[in-house]
Amino acid sequence: MTIVVDEQNTVYELAEKLGEGGQGRVYSITGGRRAIKLMYETSTVKRDRLRRQLSQVRMLFDIQQLPIAMPLEMLQSPYVGYVMELLTGMIPISKLTYLPQKIECPVTWYLQGGGLRRRLILLAKSAEALSQLHGKGLVYADPSPNNIFVSSDLDANEIRFIDADNLCYESNVSSSFYTPGYGAPELVKGKSGVNTLTDVHAFAVIAFQTLTTLHPLTDGDLVSYGEPELEEKALQGEIPWIDNPNDNSNYTDKGFPREITLSPRLQTLANKCFDEGILNPQKRPSVNEWAEYLYTAADFTITCPSCHSTYYANQKNCSWCDFSRPDFVRIEIYYWQPYKTEEDKKHKPKPLQVMALERDKPIILTNRIINGRLGIDSHKPNLEIEFSENYLKVRKLNNQSFLLTSQNQENNKLEREISEDRWLKFPVEAGKYGDWLLHFGSLNHPHRYACFRLIKGGD
Repeated sequence: MTIVVDEQNTVYELAEKLGEGGQGRVYSITGGRRAIKLMYETSTVKRDRLRRQLSQVRMLFDIQQLPIAMPLEMLQSPYVGYVMELLTGMIPISKLTYLPQKIECPVTWYLQGGGLRRRLILLAKSAEALSQLHGKGLVYADPSPNNIFVSSDLDANEIRFIDADNLCYESNVSSSFYTPGYGAPELVKGKSGVNTLTDVHAFAVIAFQTLTTLHPLTDGDLVSYGEPELEEKALQGEIPWIDNPNDNSNYTDKGFPREITLSPRLQTLANKCFDEGILNPQKRPSVNEWAEYLYTAADFTITCPSCHSTYYANQKNCSWCDFSRPDFVRIEIYYWQPYKTEEDKKHKPKPLQVMALERDKPIILTNRIINGRLGIDSHKPNLEIEFSENYLKVRKLNNQSFLLTSQNQENNKLEREISEDRWLKFPVEAGKYGDWLLHFGSLNHPHRYACFRLIKGGD
């Protein structure tokens, strides 16, 4: 039993080790809603540096709304560390990232962690938080699976970044640090300090690993079965990543197939990061792009009626048990231009986003969908929509104006305003595309809108 005392003379009993990063270990405490970080280094110099860093972090009032476990109090000697706020019922995302050794059924383990959709949502929220941090000019510095905490309850999707003492505006080479396996090649080679682009690399590794259970650089067959020094070369970006489209020398068929865990857009982001961007940081996609495409991927998943796992709706059978895909409504989001030229009308645009709406499982359309907005207010609810039998029902959840429009074969137009106090019901038929349009703004001004198509099971 280890006892630590903070500078306000509050006594804490350390319990379970929750995680370990580049600078220290994090422990839960007995009977409390706090966590303790103990630093590896215990020198007076380190203590003074930590005190200055924590004071600076506490002054960053504009990050209080972000899901970051804020430091509360320093620990008294002989320990160097601090008390942080941490919600109960949270675990490091590493519990969903590292496939346990001697596991009998990897698929069961994957699904017991919430399956595909939950992983996508947790990662999207993590990328969104990092993006907001970067937007304030700050660097997290040491993203790793042990520094991102997620709800242990499978019905909850909260996330928290711990180790707020890592926050900085950038660092020079001499003061940079990283968790082994997650440092960008320029950090591993000692050629750069931490910055937003090193954060991006670390997050991309975490995302790929959480979805596929594979490290994108070191879990290829060339590195796994080769000389030990090959791992260091891989982390320095000197060996092709495992899914390099132009060089399959480090490919592996281990882990979960990328075609069932990564959407096409996520596969593109991964390749940009670990191929073009591995030695050219400027080529790496931003964490904002990761957030957008992770959310988009989650929106296009459906639930298997047989094994209750989630998978991408473009698969005709469940990716996990091969049960036939159920009916769903494909929702496509487009951009409305009220004054189109004749040339514009000839070309059907690609949808901005595609969503899957399952029968009797209503979804909320938030600012992220309605306005294409990420950030603190992106999860504000606007509309609720439900698929029941062969009908859709929609109702609004705020004071904004929304409109349903339809045009039949006789070119007669129908407009129905969506009222806050009642559901509006309209049909959706297989094979009929775009009969009803759901407008998120005035018809006289540019805005986003949705159209609907019923996809029958197995189609």
